[in-house]
Amino acid sequence: MEHLQFKISSFLKDLIGRELITDEFVAVFELVKNSFDANAKHVQIVFENQHNPETAKIIIRDDGRGMDNSDLINKWLFVAHSAKRDGSEDKDYRDKIKNRRVFAGAKGVGRFSCDRLGKFLNLITAKDLPNAQIENLRVDWTSFEEDSNKEFIDIKVIHNTLQAVDYKGFSHGTILEISGLRDVWNRERLQKLKFSLEKLINPLQENDSSDFDIEIIAPDELIQDKNEKIERNKVNGKIKNFIFETLGLKTTEVKVEIIENGGVVKTTLVDRGRQIYCLKEKNNYRDLSNVTINLFYLNRSAKYNFYKMMNVNSVVYGSVFIYKNGFRIYPFGEEGDDTLQIDRRKQQGYRRHLGTRDLIGRIEINGEHSNLKETTSRDGGLIKNDAYRQLCDMFYEKALRRLEKYSVDTIKWGDDRTDKETGKHFKALNPEDVKGEIIDIITNLTKAKDVIDITYDNDFLEIFESIQEKSASQLVKNFTRIAEGTNNPELVKQAKAVEKSLIELKEAKREAEDDALKSKAKSRAIKQKFEQISTENLFLRSDVNKDIKEFESLQHHITHTSNTISAFASKAVEAIKNNDKEKAFIYLNQILFENKKIATLSNFVSKAKFDTMTNKIDNDLVSFMNEYINNVYSITNNNLSYHIESNNPPFRLRFVPIEMIIILDNLLSNSSKAKAKNITLEWKVSEKEALLFFRDDGIGISDDDLVKVFEYRFSTTKGAGLGLYHIKDIMDKMKGKIEINNRLKKGVEFIFTFRK
Repeated sequence: MEHLQFKISSFLKDLIGRELITDEFVAVFELVKNSFDANAKHVQIVFENQHNPETAKIIIRDDGRGMDNSDLINKWLFVAHSAKRDGSEDKDYRDKIKNRRVFAGAKGVGRFSCDRLGKFLNLITAKDLPNAQIENLRVDWTSFEEDSNKEFIDIKVIHNTLQAVDYKGFSHGTILEISGLRDVWNRERLQKLKFSLEKLINPLQENDSSDFDIEIIAPDELIQDKNEKIERNKVNGKIKNFIFETLGLKTTEVKVEIIENGGVVKTTLVDRGRQIYCLKEKNNYRDLSNVTINLFYLNRSAKYNFYKMMNVNSVVYGSVFIYKNGFRIYPFGEEGDDTLQIDRRKQQGYRRHLGTRDLIGRIEINGEHSNLKETTSRDGGLIKNDAYRQLCDMFYEKALRRLEKYSVDTIKWGDDRTDKETGKHFKALNPEDVKGEIIDIITNLTKAKDVIDITYDNDFLEIFESIQEKSASQLVKNFTRIAEGTNNPELVKQAKAVEKSLIELKEAKREAEDDALKSKAKSRAIKQKFEQISTENLFLRSDVNKDIKEFESLQHHITHTSNTISAFASKAVEAIKNNDKEKAFIYLNQILFENKKIATLSNFVSKAKFDTMTNKIDNDLVSFMNEYINNVYSITNNNLSYHIESNNPPFRLRFVPIEMIIILDNLLSNSSKAKAKNITLEWKVSEKEALLFFRDDGIGISDDDLVKVFEYRFSTTKGAGLGLYHIKDIMDKMKGKIEINNRLKKGVEFIFTFRK
């Protein structure tokens, strides 16, 4: 029997060099990772003569442990051998250091990144001087490309021992001088390298990476750096590792981590700094341990703030990155990369799923994790084995779907939104706005048999009082089951308390329903009587027989207002004398506002009880404003047709009646000037706020004028330009809001928000 052996062509160099590591940035990363594995604390990436292809060099210098002649022969020149992988790397050095790092690389091909960057390599290395020698290797990578019939081992590299080097402060470590560069390293490429290096290391992971820094030195870029206003766009300097949490984005985030020696999966959902729930489940991912997922949903506000702080759009920065032992795995997270198939999934339900444009985050893998390996190509991600598929499933089921369930289904993307058909504006939903929906989410989560524990942001009782009895009963049942299956006495105690409270709540509800049935007819009669009296008291139809006390109250208010006008007039005169136009305009505006009060009081003195008109009252705002138009304004102004949609629930609020009259007077006056024929008032009332939609069919407001209508003395009707200015001033004082919808076919709509 004859034994044969493989012959290895010199072209093997290309297969494990330039054809394997195709990206120049990844090539730099591999060499930086080698420095990290050599326990370096500082790495310098120097670009010399970058604009001259003949003399341009990339120099990568570290202060790691370096190599001796034996290391060069038995490790560096041993193709595909990895001392990190077989453990021999630890024996001679790593057991001597205090902090052990988990290796960033273990393939034995990272050194061929030098070939990707340039044709020639001059390697200088030494262990602790002066006791060690300075070793030198010179490699001409093109010599491997001349003839494929030559065997790899027959291509020689030059070895020397040096007496000294031209590098100041060199005592140990490795220096790689790469020349004959294969790329032009202009400023744009250097900036991209810097931005990529920002994302190379995740300092939050447990791998002693906080004691490791990278610095770019490019002398040819110093002048432009000096003129660069944005710090991040400067080429020279140390790399600042980026962490999402430091941005302080007010958005929704989910954190999933495997804890308790791999036995438990813990999921925490937080919305704008407020914890929604924290869930613990049995870990059914048998090949995964020590894995953490941090995923952030980026609504419009978060994207805007990201750009404001980073000077780059989040979609350009990247999406979901994967880190193993603190070092990034390519291409996960790159712009346009969809290795995790997030965008492919979004195409199946555009309005139901989140895409890479909506997400930013990272997956952290800690420890050796021999079953989660990078592909040899270094920019091909992870090997697609069972462990990788479990990692993807954990990402989708525990992180992405739960983030979607809350961000998309519950808070409706977390943004202010406008109905395209009606033009109505809706504010972004907060956790307190969707308590019932949150309980539904938690109820569904607790149905799973693998649930070990669950906690909430708020006291449980406070939450379930706002939900339906059926949901509460199911949740209590689930909650009790979970409590009984754990050794947590506090959880058991809480579950029993909740169950007892639910029984009491049901009993109280039954009693309240019985009482309600008995008094329903009586309540209806009282309500009708009250509404009738309120209407009569607020706006009497009689034009005569003024009550003397009411008249005295009105006269007192007019006198007080006149004195106020006099005081403001004196201040205005003084401001004019001092040539202070700004103050003069302020005082004149106050005079006009006070005068409007007198005019309104004078016009409608016979129609209301004005002892209540100048002070705040606690009354039904909806009835007050509707009755004012029906019982007062319509009698003396018959050029407009009024339609007020009724059947609105009452909205009790403390307000100053005269200010509400001024709002309506100005709106109705503007509608008349805009040649409107019809006016509509529509109310939408909830527990905490009331929306008034005031519409007319006049000439409307142009887009150009829309941004200026609330400005002082701006008018579209050749008026004084004070009406809408005064209205906005009143709404601001009430902490309310006024908006304009000019997208109607005819006319305009003003939307008022009154809040308790």
